[in-house]
Amino acid sequence: MSIKFNHKIELMRKAVVNVKVILIDSGTTNSRLRLYDKTTCEVLDTEKIRIGVRDTAISGSNTNLKAHLKQGLERLLTRNQLRATDIEYMAASGMITSNLGIFEVPHILSPAGMADFAKSAKVTKLEEFLQIPCVFIPGMRNKVNSTDDKDLAAAINNFDVLRGEEVESFGLLKQFDVKGKGMIVLPGSHTKFVAVDENKDLLSCLSTLGGETLQAIQKETILSDSLDSRLIGKIDHKMLEYGYEAAKQHGLTRSFYHIRLLDLFSELDENQRANYFAGSVIYYDLLALSQSAEEIDEIDWLIVGGSNPLRKAFTHLLRYMNHKWKIIEAEDQQVEYSLVFGATEILSNCQHLSFTE
Repeated sequence: MSIKFNHKIELMRKAVVNVKVILIDSGTTNSRLRLYDKTTCEVLDTEKIRIGVRDTAISGSNTNLKAHLKQGLERLLTRNQLRATDIEYMAASGMITSNLGIFEVPHILSPAGMADFAKSAKVTKLEEFLQIPCVFIPGMRNKVNSTDDKDLAAAINNFDVLRGEEVESFGLLKQFDVKGKGMIVLPGSHTKFVAVDENKDLLSCLSTLGGETLQAIQKETILSDSLDSRLIGKIDHKMLEYGYEAAKQHGLTRSFYHIRLLDLFSELDENQRANYFAGSVIYYDLLALSQSAEEIDEIDWLIVGGSNPLRKAFTHLLRYMNHKWKIIEAEDQQVEYSLVFGATEILSNCQHLSFTE
């Protein structure tokens, strides 16, 4: 009787812990692991790891990325007194599914809805993920008419890709009651503009190196002496606008040199100069959007996600650029849960996948 009772307790314990999953978002420069309780719909704990696929691109190997992700996973489990067998499954999105990541999954073609991403998701067990079954969610690439190499230079701007932002986009759409066509703006290492149709399917994407440009110029040029390593500490609307207009009138590289000149000949502090700097880069991001996106003036809404301070900088300059647009700035918690809601929504369509093989 005692043996049967103890066995029943063990089964009940497993039933409780198996509602826990781990969601992985791994990008260019950072990775994040979230322990999520499916029953309460609550993020229980988060492990942030300062490594992404840029390390693979630089070193030529993903060994370091694998090691850091495994260590982060072990810390997350230990901190919450869990074993690998207590996790029902993991879900991974972002650059981790690219050729520079851990397990490559081909992009799917746009336009695409949640069911399309679910259909092409792959599940596997890996040693670096402690043999926990992991669902790898694919990214998306723009559907472009076939072209040969002679036409490629002329057509290249029609090509684009995203990995991870599809999850974030669906998660933001779940939290906002928007109707009609729109655009999701996701600043980060790479700025991503994601076009959305009336059915909340993803139509296309457009990317820039906005965030990496800010970091690289600050770290690797003479401007490191004129800018704080943290860049923007507090949003300065006027300086954002000055930088925006400077890039518009004088070009990007000249506006960069303005930062040096403002340091030498003005009383502006590092934060003001950083806002000017960000404004100039964001101008060219928004220029790319306005020149590339069809019917940009006919969209019904824009949702701005991503982390601060770039989220607030983009929100302000989008309003500065076009006063007619309905612009919605996501809050910190909405951004945090966008990856959770997006991943779980896609996974709810993955009935064809088995976590037990």
